[in-house]
Amino acid sequence: MKISNASINFNESGTPVASAFDDVYFSNESGIHETQFVFIDSNHLNERWLKTTQSSFHIGETGFGTGLNFLVAAQQFMSFRKNNPTSPLNQLYFFSTEKFPLTALDLRKALTLWPELSILSDALIKQYPMALPGLHRIHLFDNQVILDLWLGDATEGFSHAHAHNEGRIDAWFLDGFAPSKNDSMWQPALFNQIKRLSKNHATFATFTAAGAVKRGLRDAGFTVDKQKGFGKKREMLIGNLTLTEDEKISPRQAPINHRHTSISMPHTSTKQHVAIVGGGIAAAICALKLIRAGKKVSLYCADDKLAQGASGNEQGGFYPQLNAEAGIASQIHAHSFLYARQFYEQLLSEGHFFEHQWCGVLQLCFNENVTSRYQNMMRNQTWPQALVEWLEPEQASTIANIQIPTPGLHLPLGGWLSPPSLVEACINAAGGDDLSIYVSHRLQNIVTAENKTQLIFTCAKNSAINPASENIKTEADVVVLACGAESHLLQDLDLPFRMTRGQVERIPSNSSISPLSTVLCHKGYMTPAHQNHHAMGSTYVKNDLNTEYRESEAELNLNMHQQALDGASWSHDLVLNKSLNESNSNHAAVDNDPRGRAAIRCSLPDHLPVVGAFPLVETQKVELNELYKAKADNYYPTPSVQPNVYLLTGLGSRGLTTAPLMAEILVSQLCSAPLPLDKRLLNALNTNRFLIRDLIRRHNLVT
Repeated sequence: MKISNASINFNESGTPVASAFDDVYFSNESGIHETQFVFIDSNHLNERWLKTTQSSFHIGETGFGTGLNFLVAAQQFMSFRKNNPTSPLNQLYFFSTEKFPLTALDLRKALTLWPELSILSDALIKQYPMALPGLHRIHLFDNQVILDLWLGDATEGFSHAHAHNEGRIDAWFLDGFAPSKNDSMWQPALFNQIKRLSKNHATFATFTAAGAVKRGLRDAGFTVDKQKGFGKKREMLIGNLTLTEDEKISPRQAPINHRHTSISMPHTSTKQHVAIVGGGIAAAICALKLIRAGKKVSLYCADDKLAQGASGNEQGGFYPQLNAEAGIASQIHAHSFLYARQFYEQLLSEGHFFEHQWCGVLQLCFNENVTSRYQNMMRNQTWPQALVEWLEPEQASTIANIQIPTPGLHLPLGGWLSPPSLVEACINAAGGDDLSIYVSHRLQNIVTAENKTQLIFTCAKNSAINPASENIKTEADVVVLACGAESHLLQDLDLPFRMTRGQVERIPSNSSISPLSTVLCHKGYMTPAHQNHHAMGSTYVKNDLNTEYRESEAELNLNMHQQALDGASWSHDLVLNKSLNESNSNHAAVDNDPRGRAAIRCSLPDHLPVVGAFPLVETQKVELNELYKAKADNYYPTPSVQPNVYLLTGLGSRGLTTAPLMAEILVSQLCSAPLPLDKRLLNALNTNRFLIRDLIRRHNLVT
């Protein structure tokens, strides 16, 4: 799981040199001119952009290095957009890999050689990921340029990359260190994956003319030609891929290790009007992303205002759930966390403010088992130090600005956010003629037709829209169900939802606890003061859908916190807010109870969300009835789904961390765009994953 940053030095020309390969990252003569000649011109990008009728163009690259090729391509694309504002081509996707990523410091130093790229390079450096293996999506220039950067082995990254049956990549930049110095990359398996990801008539260009590269590309099916190389280099290779009729129709979704979850879900064609059912964090972020993808959105909320339910707490902790081993769930949480932090930063930079504090999070060693688990995590060096580090009590106390009696893990990029404030910011960012919001609309039924989907709502009696509380019918091209705790009411879904009540307290601040400057986590959590109160929670009561405030649970929260911090004298100065008469005009999020609030979380047994098409369970039981026979993926039909109905739910108590990336996955599906996670992680989020697991175990078989 762990990857290492590149060790580099700079030669007398100021060019970065990789110590491990004793090779330069770009030409000493002129890196920009080399990129222009070898990759931009040799793939005929500008001519193709002028002629295309597609809305997006996709470049694949081996060897991200300093990002110079990406920056030059992005600069050329932005120039094309400026000079051709009426062109249908409005998005550039750039998919690159890097096994030994530069540190942000080295990257910045390397790119100072090109001041003409400073605007682009500054934007890249601002979002440049830490050395966490896997796929990182970076949005630049109002989403006109999207970088998908795989940190890890190129062949592995390409093999796990999602692609629709028609392929993904239009043009390849085959870069990296010379085959004579990095022969482990230039292998047949790499070229086979390059073919798998290529669209028909995809082109490639590479600086090298090595025989192994030429043979590998030809064996994979590419036409390969030589041309004059850049500068003093005698030759380089160019070519293209022309698929046979059999290759065009054969499945490209190569089998992967997790056979039972590698059945790919269908993607929908472009639709214009999307109805979202829900009113919380997931629904609001999804609405914003759909609006920015050019869709018209109607948002239907069952409550009388947005950000109720589990999205109604004044403060929520923001941090990933990490384990000592980098399993699938932990990888999803780590990537979701980093993506969410970038999403929130971008929202703030656009002027859409929400209450938050990037104050870090301390996960405390509150018992021996937790201490052992955290120590194993740090001993294994599972995660980058920039993501999580070990602190002794003295260090933790300095970070928290208050006495901490135990060691723990520090997540410096974490903090807290206000969910209602975040929902408001997303709605404001999405606002305009393309967004309509309907409150007090409770979904009763969905009826799908060939071209439209009909939704039937009951409008509450207190609604000004329809005080008679009768059914209301409306239509949309696509429906997204992001309704949180209401998900367990959806008919025919057959997912093992777990509904859990959680109560959070509003603790009045005082001189003992007001210095707290970071979020504390143990079995529960406590935040720094906001509006002179701390959030402290939370209970977990299974299968209890009552949301009334309970003093008995308040005592449980208080005792849990005091026990976890038994060695800190200030923990015994915590006092529950007993007053029901306190003015609450500035605290609408707590439902007018100054003591705290309770809400229902919706989660699943594996603690991961569900994202994707609404499965037709009974039909899939027949279609996939022989999964236990372990035949190749292409033996089984594509699982049937309810047309144009999608799910985004099951986020549990981790919505602040997971919602942005889950929404990006869903919107990418709806727009037939590349998905922002690798197939292994996407499979773990599939809406039919529990059914597939049952069929593998020969449960739920049709006889």
